[in-house]
Amino acid sequence: MKRGIVAVIGAGPYGLSLAAHFKGRNIEHRIFGQPMQFWRQIAEAAGERYLKSYCFGTNISAPKSGFSFADYNRPLGLETFEPCSMANFADYGLWFQQNQVPWVEPVNVANVRRIAEGFAVTLANGEQFAASNVVVATGLSCFANVPSALATLPRCRVIHTSTIRSFSTFEGRSVAVIGAGQSALEAAALLYEAGARPELLVREGEILWHNQVSQNRSLWRRLRSPISGLGTGPKAWALTHFPGAMHRMPEEFRTRFVKTHLPAEGAWWLRERFENRVPVHLHATVVEASEVDGRVALQVRYGDTGEVRQLDVDQVIAGSGYDISVDRLCFLNPELRSEVRRIERSPQLNANFESSVPGLSFVGSSSAMSFGPLFRFVVGADYTARTVADHLASRVRSVV
Repeated sequence: MKRGIVAVIGAGPYGLSLAAHFKGRNIEHRIFGQPMQFWRQIAEAAGERYLKSYCFGTNISAPKSGFSFADYNRPLGLETFEPCSMANFADYGLWFQQNQVPWVEPVNVANVRRIAEGFAVTLANGEQFAASNVVVATGLSCFANVPSALATLPRCRVIHTSTIRSFSTFEGRSVAVIGAGQSALEAAALLYEAGARPELLVREGEILWHNQVSQNRSLWRRLRSPISGLGTGPKAWALTHFPGAMHRMPEEFRTRFVKTHLPAEGAWWLRERFENRVPVHLHATVVEASEVDGRVALQVRYGDTGEVRQLDVDQVIAGSGYDISVDRLCFLNPELRSEVRRIERSPQLNANFESSVPGLSFVGSSSAMSFGPLFRFVVGADYTARTVADHLASRVRSVV
């Protein structure tokens, strides 16, 4: 028996992809959120922010051709390989939304709870309605991770790279940036360019950089290290071309693989903007932090010697990635959250992206522990949207 509508929470790349495919399959749904908000905020913080992924691997998925990132960029004379700017990608997303998903409702979801018929959804404007299915497509916006050693600092002294609104506000200030991945390296470079005095603290003994890949390569090189939406090499190619395969792997193996695949590293085009400009502390771990006389005192342990030294700065920026945890999705009722079975803190999902709560699904970064590292990136949106749409097409109400 066909039932009620589907509520899609989130209007980023995954949410927009789902809505486009739901429309193509006549699945009645509503989609909520500010279109591309996460990406727009990152882009607006500074002009020189770029995607680490290839343009062709950053497509929002539509059921018909003509709406890829390259389709948008090519007539405008913009980059179609790499690097593509965050602002460019945000503009592409808004263009996609306006042309493919103009029915997005720019309002947040305040609460989702279980009822006999499915779910009761309450919006931030007070509206309530019933949905037979809910798909959580909020991306990374709820999951910014700040190391526990910084938890005692006032909010005005510590910020995550994803929540910076303008790098120009740090001009003239000393800033400790924590992390060794792209977001931390880029933040340090942008701080330097904005007139701040950044220092990078890295737990590892070196910073890794990936090399530029030529589009004109020999046949042997293309066979040995193929280019795919997830990067170069046989593993990336296999993950991209067999997106559902990781779900069939033993959970212990898949979990370990998700954690270790694609280590923290910087993009080739960022390297010259960073090296010889930003001081780097290697083998450095912050073990304690406190505010002293309006500044931040960091106690930093250096793993190569065991020595603890104090570093005094005006501000701390965490480029420490994201903590995917069901418990951080505050719009889900606590009782509903408690019913979701986990893989560590992430939701455990079946082959259709559905959780242990019937009708409640998770996509994007929240699905990576169940489906593999591909789904931490936009490149996983196509497989996700097609799979979820196929699953729901015979289970929910169709648009007449």
